[in-house]
Amino acid sequence: MKPHELSPSPQLQIQKDALLHNLNFFKKRAPQSRILLPVKANAYGCGIETLFPFFQNAPVDFLGVANCLEAIELRRLGWQKPILLLGGFFPANTKEIVEYGITPSITDLWQIAALQDAVGNRKLDIHLKLDLGMGRIGVRSEDFSSLVALLLNAPSLRVTGIFTHFPHSGPEAKEKTLAHNTLFLREATTIIERLSLCREDVILHAANSYAAAFFPETHHGMVRPGILFYGYYQSEDDRIRLSSEFGVRPSLRLVAQPISVRVLKKGDGISYASLYHVESESETVAVLPLGYADGIPRALSNRVSFGPYPLRGRVTMDQIMLGNFDGASAVTLLGEGVPSLELWGELSQSFSYELMVHLGSRLKRVLA
Repeated sequence: MKPHELSPSPQLQIQKDALLHNLNFFKKRAPQSRILLPVKANAYGCGIETLFPFFQNAPVDFLGVANCLEAIELRRLGWQKPILLLGGFFPANTKEIVEYGITPSITDLWQIAALQDAVGNRKLDIHLKLDLGMGRIGVRSEDFSSLVALLLNAPSLRVTGIFTHFPHSGPEAKEKTLAHNTLFLREATTIIERLSLCREDVILHAANSYAAAFFPETHHGMVRPGILFYGYYQSEDDRIRLSSEFGVRPSLRLVAQPISVRVLKKGDGISYASLYHVESESETVAVLPLGYADGIPRALSNRVSFGPYPLRGRVTMDQIMLGNFDGASAVTLLGEGVPSLELWGELSQSFSYELMVHLGSRLKRVLA
């Protein structure tokens, strides 16, 4: 089949077997803990609507989002289990929180009265976010007394969870992570006692991917595996060091069909500024219809090979050019046998999280 007879639309295949394998890794790692899967930023760029059938059928207790828009989309798709709003919210969001049954995180003291006014005589489950060193969002330790006093005067708000976020969580930060964890347990226990809550009714959670993988002391009532659930590490070095121990599987396979194939002669330049010139007597070059607008880092220009096909010249907005092309009907850019997403990150001075969420909307997402 000739290239022009094939669909030029690149396809991002999300492997459900890999996702289930990775989810089971964490269920085995933390067998007594519930599972919250973060699906913020369009499920880490994978496509929340595409992955939704997987989430519906997976043994997951919570989904976690960054804002109300993401939570509302989940409700409209049909998610009926709890949704935890991990980020803060604005006063205008309180009506949506109540209407769509979203579990908000208390990150600032003003939110307590605002939610109490919005909910009236009904009950609303809330989680308390404690900032114990991240310096981002969450109630600071100097405000814990005020937090308790305000909650005691908000009878419609039911504290069903308390959590924090570790600024350090890898094996090299064990001492800091476990110290942070000890502080979290102490402060959470004090808040529970001062609110006269039943300990068994409050879910404590702190562990992200790396903490859940490395430190069982941090598992508590729930873990929140993010990047490792999707099958990726924070760095290429981590992937090399930890793959054999953890065995999580990359979930993404990016495949593109050539939109044009041409034979160039020795000395011909390829792409902007002619960063590459054909060195052999001739070279067959395939043009693929995706570029940095679709998430292919420009920094990969002339620096990687996708299997037997070296990337020739500069990555452009809408196309990349691959050399030594042998007429294959499709080329794998992410997946088995090609440079890892983590290596993409290393070469582009970025990392897997950022690259995933920058995968463009023009990619056709498929749950495979």
